[in-house]
Amino acid sequence: MNRKQLRPWWQRKRVFFAALFPLALITAAIVAFVVSDGSKVVVYNETGHALPLLLVQACGQSRTFPPLEDQESVCFNLKAVGGTTPIRLELAKDPPWAWEGQSIKSHGGITVTIRLWPNGQVEAYNSVSWWRQWLN
Repeated sequence: MNRKQLRPWWQRKRVFFAALFPLALITAAIVAFVVSDGSKVVVYNETGHALPLLLVQACGQSRTFPPLEDQESVCFNLKAVGGTTPIRLELAKDPPWAWEGQSIKSHGGITVTIRLWPNGQVEAYNSVSWWRQWLN
């Protein structure tokens, strides 16, 4: 007699994998949704030369990044604390350079992209993760 015929129906691979797939899909969707709630600030150096130490402040949090070469970027992931505040950038150079602009919430899946251009010009725009757009 064939061994498969002796197993109960719930122990067969077809039933097990068919039941496991929707559960795994739902779990992956929940994890992706929770992770998408974090906000971040991404700064690109498009100045044509290296930048000195860069300080990024937002939502009561701050982080200092090492010197940034031309065409490089840094990402500051915000913890879900604090309210909506403007983003502040500072460069450790002589004379000191600072910029304050685009506002951000520490949660909500917001990504603010900042591009530093020559002559101190700054371009900033924000986007929201597609999970948050779809569900809000």
